[in-house]
Amino acid sequence: MTVEYIRYRISDPERRAAFEKAYAAAAEQLDAAPQCLGYDLAHGVEEPDRYILRIVWTSVEDHLQGFRGGPLFGPFLDRVRPYIEDIEEMKHYAGTAVSSERRAATLYEAVGGTPALRRLSATFYEAVLADPVLAPVFAHFTPEHREHVAVWLAEVFGGPAGFTAGLGGHQGLLRSHLGLAITDRQRSRWLELMSRAVDKELPPDPALRRRVMEYFDWGTRIAQDVSRQSPGTDLGDPGPTPRWGWNEGDAKGDGGESRQPQ
Repeated sequence: MTVEYIRYRISDPERRAAFEKAYAAAAEQLDAAPQCLGYDLAHGVEEPDRYILRIVWTSVEDHLQGFRGGPLFGPFLDRVRPYIEDIEEMKHYAGTAVSSERRAATLYEAVGGTPALRRLSATFYEAVLADPVLAPVFAHFTPEHREHVAVWLAEVFGGPAGFTAGLGGHQGLLRSHLGLAITDRQRSRWLELMSRAVDKELPPDPALRRRVMEYFDWGTRIAQDVSRQSPGTDLGDPGPTPRWGWNEGDAKGDGGESRQPQ
């Protein structure tokens, strides 16, 4: 993930008003672009002629080759073209560990909600299906699997309970792993590819990354355990779908020991 900053200086008050309207219209293309994770346009207080546009992209390559090379860039550029000569800086920046923001109440909010989890799932499974170590585990993979994983993670991270409502809940997820016989090497590779997907698709917040990866580590251990059992094994009542929060004590299910594989 990368952040693009574009600094403008627009002296004429009438052009400033038109400039803001132009970006309000151009935001339609940014909202539609899968490479764009968010944006905001700030107006100078001490110096009203200055603006800073901040756009968060999945990567520099996705911005320059994906967005600019795609069908959305033309309409976007047409709307902001009159202000290109007003640009003073247009650069990409990488985040650092030095940051402080008011923390979102749930991991679901912090990751960016269901849209971000869909991107995470899509990026991850694209790599999985091309990986010789993991592809055998997903021999019966269907496109719906990506969406189901996003819905599961949304519920686990404190969002809508869609998996429980329509996809079989905790019991259904557990049973889908029976008989897969996941090896230590496959589990390790799963975590490696998911770590890369997290780095690409989720916000660059070290605390958020730590908790998300701790969940995946915990969940894949249980997934591996369940996978050693034969299809049709009675797993008993695993309890409700667990919830995973900011603190280590926030995992909620049947006494905090719920099975919740991925």
